[in-house]
Amino acid sequence: MKKILVPVDGSAGSDKSVLFAISLAEGKDDEIVLLNVQPSYNTPNVKRFFSQEQIHSFQEESSKEVLEHTLELINNTSLSVRTVVRNGDPGNEICEEAKESSVDLIVMGYRGLGTVKRALMGSVATHVLHETTCPVTIVP
Repeated sequence: MKKILVPVDGSAGSDKSVLFAISLAEGKDDEIVLLNVQPSYNTPNVKRFFSQEQIHSFQEESSKEVLEHTLELINNTSLSVRTVVRNGDPGNEICEEAKESSVDLIVMGYRGLGTVKRALMGSVATHVLHETTCPVTIVP
């Protein structure tokens, strides 16, 4: 059995990576791990206006929406699916989950930021490609 980690955020690119992971796993005894990473919102300005309970509630609601949407894509399959929610930097959290869950493959979308933004900010996909030890498939 192989484990395939699919980071999801509810976007069209995320949906494409889920569908690609399904096509890889269907007919096999593979497990798909859907990972939603919520930003920590642990900044002074956010803390100034919102309580920890409000932040936590918002994170839970956001992740619930994303995972419900994503699970609809997998609804008609017989695949083994597990959902995970983490808080923090998406690139770091994806790599940590891959290591902790001992996944065999990461399938993720690549959000094109453009040359200038990518040079200034980097991208989650680039971070994961450089930091993880397992194979990564980028779905355009």
